[in-house]
Amino acid sequence: MNNDNQLEDFVLVSQHLVMAEHLNPNHAIFGGQLLGWLDVDVYLFCTNKLRYKHMVTVSMNNVFFRAPAYLGDIIQIFARMKETKRSSVTALGKAVAFDPEKQAYRDIIECEITYVALDENGKPARIFNQDADDTQSL
Repeated sequence: MNNDNQLEDFVLVSQHLVMAEHLNPNHAIFGGQLLGWLDVDVYLFCTNKLRYKHMVTVSMNNVFFRAPAYLGDIIQIFARMKETKRSSVTALGKAVAFDPEKQAYRDIIECEITYVALDENGKPARIFNQDADDTQSL
């Protein structure tokens, strides 16, 4: 599979090795393991881009499992910013299995994650200088 176009504008943010403790009884990775990796890795991508780390996950939408990952697979996590609002950011995350010997990719999962910035009191914080109804697509 050629991932050049599908990963255009995405940034490699992390890599993980699928190990035995990540597998379900069918010998494939647990979906929750992939979602956990995506949540943390995309969060780190967003905090570095926005220079703001006090955010919480509010939703993971449009989650599509494309193919299973297996023991020994190298999972690469990619991310890109999608949209910012006054106190939130939405990013796209993708995980692919990468075969370094063949230089080939296999789509595993993709999703959209929204984080809300919090202030010191745990309330939504305005982190972008925009009007309330204005959004910024990235």
